[in-house]
Amino acid sequence: MAPVPVQTSPSHTSVSKPCESANGSDPEYAKRLAGNNDKQKSPFYNEDISPKLTAKTRKLLEDYSGIPPSNVIAHIHSVRDKAWAIRAYPCIGSGIYLDPILPKHQSYQRVLSRVRDEGATMLEIGSFMGSDLRALVADGAPAANLIATDVVRFWDIGFEMFRDKDRFHCRFVQADMMDPNGGLRDFKHAVDIIHISKVMHQWNFDRQVEACCRLVELSRPNTMIVGDQMGGETAHELVPYPDLPGMWMHDEASWRALWDKVSELTSTRWEVDPKALSIEDMGWDRAEYQWLREDANVLMYTMTRVE
Repeated sequence: MAPVPVQTSPSHTSVSKPCESANGSDPEYAKRLAGNNDKQKSPFYNEDISPKLTAKTRKLLEDYSGIPPSNVIAHIHSVRDKAWAIRAYPCIGSGIYLDPILPKHQSYQRVLSRVRDEGATMLEIGSFMGSDLRALVADGAPAANLIATDVVRFWDIGFEMFRDKDRFHCRFVQADMMDPNGGLRDFKHAVDIIHISKVMHQWNFDRQVEACCRLVELSRPNTMIVGDQMGGETAHELVPYPDLPGMWMHDEASWRALWDKVSELTSTRWEVDPKALSIEDMGWDRAEYQWLREDANVLMYTMTRVE
């Protein structure tokens, strides 16, 4: 069974300075939800992840990766279990990464145009195996303009998944976005687009402010930050485990409030465009999100730096 969520009232008034925490970004709650690598204890480990395989991803594996159609299902399960052995996350066990989320984003066409047609540099935080980046490349974006980063190195598993080590020339940097002296320090004020998916909701409100300040450090005027996280029809803090910090689930208004705070702390100005979508809108199974509140949804967002 997944943990029963504990609801708490907002507590996001304590942040006074940006980016001060020395703690890393790898969440303890995710390890517990994944059963600490024990398949039998994790409600998120699906023995069969083939229902998550979209027609577009299957076509990519067959046409781009050269995997025979009869071998695709065995291939995705073999690679998933290798990734799970490296580090168990709920999203690995569920197989949701087989349905890339970036192409569903309301700003995807703008992102694609900027990278493909304008030469923009895009940094993706939390890349895992690089499914979203390969979706971009399949739509014409040059891999040389893409930078992938993750706190855990799944990148070589991505090459095994897509069989493209000799031709997918996206740069990978293993780094923790919350480490001011880590691998992302070379990209300060140098990135045109940042994609961050399924990362922000792992923290409470104050920690999210710190994380967004880190993103601002990578930006420059006209930088876009696009991404998504789990949210709710009304903003709330979810506490999967009482002994761990909570997870702040935004609605559109609270996301704007977060960025008002970030703008104030960083002396920058941003256009903020959040968009709430239902789990059904995403084509996902609500039964897999029972550990969230009944009003759980998905918050897609785009922030564009004005100054």
